Amino acid sequence: MITFHATADLKKLREPLIIVGLPGTGLVGSVAASHLIDALKMRFCGYISSPEFAPLAAIHNYTPMPAARIHYSSKHNLVVILSEMSIPVSLSSELANKIFDFAQELNASGIISLGGISIEGGKKVYVVSSDKRIIRDVRPYAQPIREGATTGVTAILLTKGTLEKFPITTLLAESAEEYLDPGAAARVLKTLSKIIGVPIPTVKLEKEAKEVAERAGKGRVRRGVGESGSMYG
Repeated sequence: MITFHATADLKKLREPLIIVGLPGTGLVGSVAASHLIDALKMRFCGYISSPEFAPLAAIHNYTPMPAARIHYSSKHNLVVILSEMSIPVSLSSELANKIFDFAQELNASGIISLGGISIEGGKKVYVVSSDKRIIRDVRPYAQPIREGATTGVTAILLTKGTLEKFPITTLLAESAEEYLDPGAAARVLKTLSKIIGVPIPTVKLEKEAKEVAERAGKGRVRRGVGESGSMYG
């Protein structure tokens, strides 16, 4: 059973947009969402728990935090749902439904999921949405996917958006599959920035992308704690 725990009142938000970042190809969703939280100085407002989640804490600014958590920004009217641990496949449907219900409770204007698609060396960002108007508006920044398939929590959310006539969108940056890809996270955030009209600085991610590329050339890229102390470096 998955439970959403609130530590702050979000009722003051008016039709907020919900951003979702979950682990996947290149850890793009998690890295992008984590960076977004830091860049916009979003406040912690809750966490997600389940007996089936891994016994894991995420460490940020020397502070242990729930690996699956929620942050918000009143200034930008945004809520971010972030997980820094893999979600068991058996919980995909339940988590997607919980996220959808959470969005309905907040009277959210929509949901945008961030992630990666396994095409190493590419620079494109793709879009899939339950709302064709969003596809039209986003086309200058992201390439719509006409045919294909997707899986996991995002797939269930997209389908639910179509059935419930609720705007749910996913942005997918071309990404390396075998290792962390902060460059892809930067690209997906730049696209998000254009869509929502909120400046999101990505200089730090672009610097990390260069460092990852250098380490890849030396054959020592890994997922773990980097020299800077980052779990993602």
